[in-house]
Amino acid sequence: MRKNLLAGLTVTAVTGGTLLATGGPAQAVEPTVFYVNKAAADCSDQGPGSEAAPFCTIGAAAAVVTAGTTVYVDGGLYAERVTVTRSGTPEASIAFIARTSERPVTLVGPTAGLVVDGQHDIHLEGFNVSGAADVPALDLRNASNILVAGGRFTMTAVATAPAIRLVDVTGALLEEVRATGATPAGGLTMDAATSGVTVDDVIVAATPIQAANEGSVGIRIDGPRNTILGSDVTGFSGPAIEVGPGASDTVVANNRILGGIGYGIHNRGATGTAIANNDIQDRCLGGVRIDGASSRVSIQNNVLRNNGAFSQVYCDRQAPAGVEVGVYDEAPAGTVIDYNNVWHWNASAPSYSWNGTLMGLTRFRTVSGQAAHDRETTRNQDNVDSANSAAPGYQEVDSAGLPRRDDPAVPNTGAGPITYADRGATEPAKHPVSSFEATLDLGTSTVSLDASASQPGFVPIDRYEFTFGDGTSVAQASPRITHKYATPGTYEVTVSASGADGLSGSSTERVSVLRRTATVGLLALSNLRYVGTTAPNLLPNQVGLTATAQYDLADAGNGQVALLSRASGLYVTRTSSDPGTLNATSQVVGTLEEFTIVRNSDGTVSLKGSNGLYVAAEPGGAVALSASRSAIGPWEKFHQVPVADANRSLKASVNGLYVVAESAGVKPLIANRPTVGAWELFDVVDLGAGQVGLFARANNRFVTAESAGTKPLIANRPTVGPWERFTMTRNSDGTVSFKAVVNGRYVSADGAGAKPLIANRTAIGIWEKFTLG
Repeated sequence: MRKNLLAGLTVTAVTGGTLLATGGPAQAVEPTVFYVNKAAADCSDQGPGSEAAPFCTIGAAAAVVTAGTTVYVDGGLYAERVTVTRSGTPEASIAFIARTSERPVTLVGPTAGLVVDGQHDIHLEGFNVSGAADVPALDLRNASNILVAGGRFTMTAVATAPAIRLVDVTGALLEEVRATGATPAGGLTMDAATSGVTVDDVIVAATPIQAANEGSVGIRIDGPRNTILGSDVTGFSGPAIEVGPGASDTVVANNRILGGIGYGIHNRGATGTAIANNDIQDRCLGGVRIDGASSRVSIQNNVLRNNGAFSQVYCDRQAPAGVEVGVYDEAPAGTVIDYNNVWHWNASAPSYSWNGTLMGLTRFRTVSGQAAHDRETTRNQDNVDSANSAAPGYQEVDSAGLPRRDDPAVPNTGAGPITYADRGATEPAKHPVSSFEATLDLGTSTVSLDASASQPGFVPIDRYEFTFGDGTSVAQASPRITHKYATPGTYEVTVSASGADGLSGSSTERVSVLRRTATVGLLALSNLRYVGTTAPNLLPNQVGLTATAQYDLADAGNGQVALLSRASGLYVTRTSSDPGTLNATSQVVGTLEEFTIVRNSDGTVSLKGSNGLYVAAEPGGAVALSASRSAIGPWEKFHQVPVADANRSLKASVNGLYVVAESAGVKPLIANRPTVGAWELFDVVDLGAGQVGLFARANNRFVTAESAGTKPLIANRPTVGPWERFTMTRNSDGTVSFKAVVNGRYVSADGAGAKPLIANRTAIGIWEKFTLG
């Protein structure tokens, strides 16, 4: 809906009609404010009408208003017919404003309504009228400079009066009101003495039971120089909009006219009618009819569909089929028809009538010399950039108040000063479509947003506004940005993309920036391969703790954790359907992203999903991990390796040489290598309870204190038992020492490094010290 066209309380001129000023010369008027609230305990019609002591009825306020007075009416049901008996001035209108924040202001009863009779410069806003029968719900008579903004005016099913009646009104604006009534008198009527009235963005509708009332008209115009803009008319047995013989220079533009028995628009002998940019559909008798002594009528830029067809249940199927556009009697000589799109109910049925002869578009062009740019089409895209902006009645904005816009993907085939104007009531505006990806870094508590996938509207995107949900926002030309959060939590992030034409589109997503507790790799016990993020599933297929196999453990609360893949910057989630496959695709932590870590007796861990099932890694390495097992077996076990402890070397202090899993692990460990290669690398596995295992990269086997420590260390075990457990002591000189759990002895580079490593020392000396590289 468009905003109120009245500036303050002063009625202003609008497109298509001039609001005339009447009354004496301008005078300085002291503003007065009255209040009406029938629900107030201390209301009184004999009181001052203040906010503390309001009037009980609207009529009491109407009796005492003067120029410049504003009356505020609080919500409730008022059994009144209110007649305004005082006038304002052009500089100081009298305003009645319904305050509807809690409930509407509704005048009720068979005689309910608002009446302005013989007055001028009146502003009525937001009032509803319900239940009127034989008198109009809104009755404007002998009046000028009237603004009616908002409100619903509803007649009973047996009413004999129109919902809104204007008699001898000069200069008025009816904006954003709704009139419901299909009595023979019609929905909204303007008599022959009414002129300079603009009806803008209103809804005039007939209920199904009222639609069959003989002769009911949606909007009837009998006076000159009136304008019907951007309005919706539905139902009625007579025309949706009827322009009578005396209604010269009428503008009917940007309206949406839908199903009903009568014609969409009937110009009944009027001169100078401009019918432009209307949508007319599903009218039983036809779309537009021009007849009688009509002259200088222009029918341009309209979109007509399925008129004159009898697909509606209320249509008379015995009547002859109608047409989309028909010109009859004396009208053909002065009628201009062009730039319309028509689609008739039957491809073989004629869409046009010229002086009573039915015909299709091709013959119509030949016979009438009209419709050179009309199109027979159902495609909405044929409306685009193809109207005549020089047509009488053409509006600079569409029915929603939006300016005309050029779609660069469509050739401009229109005429007039704006060749890209569209046919029909609406000017489709292609808004940018905002789309963004978020990646997270829990180490820095940051989220990186990339909105480069956003799609432009008619013009390129030149501005992005990022709102991070923590009270901060940034506007910039670049689609990429990184933001740091001060506090862990889940935030709503919104990205708005805008073009130079002022149109924008936005999208909102939630992101969780949680507290990181560790960064680890998960070594699957089933095949001794690390779990990696592979576009985007989790697969146990990584030889070594690679960049794709690193995960941040995040505190998800209540003893649960979330896993953030550092490769994707997204959380590990499981599909809600069986078998609960895991992938790293979530920006936010919810139920599907929460896991419980279970420490097993053998030092491994298991992950239990929020579905109560354990995560399994099949040994083949090609099947994605899934939370699908009810019990823990070998496939449901993982060794947890801190990323900082992966791919480490051990340099013996005694000789300065590196420990090697000799012959790819076939021979015992010995400190005899001057440089580090694949055989000299080990992952330090966290076994819990302060214990670690040494996983040799040479052969993907665990180092064991062979024969309960009586033999040298050798990397030949696929699983961890008592012989494969060590405690690691960090010495004051920065070195580390390893004690075999099986015998409580320290690992020594025996023989000053000349012999294989063996766990046989009771104390730490230089032979038992190693530097982690």
